[in-house]
Amino acid sequence: MKKNLLFTTLVISTLSVSSQIIINTGDMPVAGQTFYSANDTNVTSYGNAGTNQTWNFAAWGDHERDTAAFYTPASLPGSSFFSTATVVTGDSSGALFMKNSSSSLDILGFYADFGMGASAIEFTPPQKFLSFPSTYLTAYNGVSKYTLQFYIGDFGIDSMKVKSNITYSSTIDAWGAITTPVDVNVNSLRQKFTEYRSDTTYLQPTGQPWMLQPPSQGNPNPRIDTTITYRWFSNTKKFPIAEILTDGNNMVTSASYLLSTQVGVNEQLKINSNVNVFPNPATDKINITGISEQSFLVIFDVNGKLMEKSRLTKNNTRIYTTDYENGIYFYQINSLSGKTIGKGKFIVSK
Repeated sequence: MKKNLLFTTLVISTLSVSSQIIINTGDMPVAGQTFYSANDTNVTSYGNAGTNQTWNFAAWGDHERDTAAFYTPASLPGSSFFSTATVVTGDSSGALFMKNSSSSLDILGFYADFGMGASAIEFTPPQKFLSFPSTYLTAYNGVSKYTLQFYIGDFGIDSMKVKSNITYSSTIDAWGAITTPVDVNVNSLRQKFTEYRSDTTYLQPTGQPWMLQPPSQGNPNPRIDTTITYRWFSNTKKFPIAEILTDGNNMVTSASYLLSTQVGVNEQLKINSNVNVFPNPATDKINITGISEQSFLVIFDVNGKLMEKSRLTKNNTRIYTTDYENGIYFYQINSLSGKTIGKGKFIVSK
């Protein structure tokens, strides 16, 4: 009996050890892949840390969808500014450049037009997304900075810029098996990624030097924000199986899971849309027309704060901006299948 018990214990121990996977550079996205994810807006828990965990997210809903397509850097504008990039995600209106090496996947920066012509925004130094090899308790930290500049051209203000300072840390805080509405008991590592961001805004009055934007009630300067992101990585998907974003108090603000993967995408995403957003500048509302199918709308401010998340119908839609501060906002409209059908920016000026 003792021999049988000892044998059983050894078998269970061996099975447990084999569940601990290692994530390497080959487990990351490559050019030619498109990943489709579903978002659940009602998630409240991100599960436990530690060894041999079981995360059961099978009951998550499919409330809206996202698409992440990856290309060779030369296929999108801005590649000349990021000569070491190995992969890029985005489209012709904006692209995020990354470098995947044997030691880490780094975010180099992005290329987009924020109202003063297309420009490259470089992360200095690059922000580390994940280090390799990653296994239980692998950890790192770093600091990264970048500056965004926008053309205003109204109300005596020529331009605006935001200087971002990001201090971050990452820990593989758990390993185990994850279940989603799509995948069942997939061996995974969970990354806990903590980001402390300080965004300082400057204004340039017409014909004048730059000045610090005066803070106001509800709009401090600099703006300090803390987020914690939990990501589950496997050896089989080349993309996080699930991701949960929380605020500084660890309250869940968004959650998503991988639906499917398409291989063989050779052309960059092109957006052909009749979507129109007006008035621009707006005071208390914007109208959205040209929606030919049911879709989802998201709006962010210049600091990346989510301002709006709404479901749109085929009819004209009105979004109220009464609670928005004066400034530039970016919107994106996705179909229910995850295809981007419209994106752009508008100004709120009261």
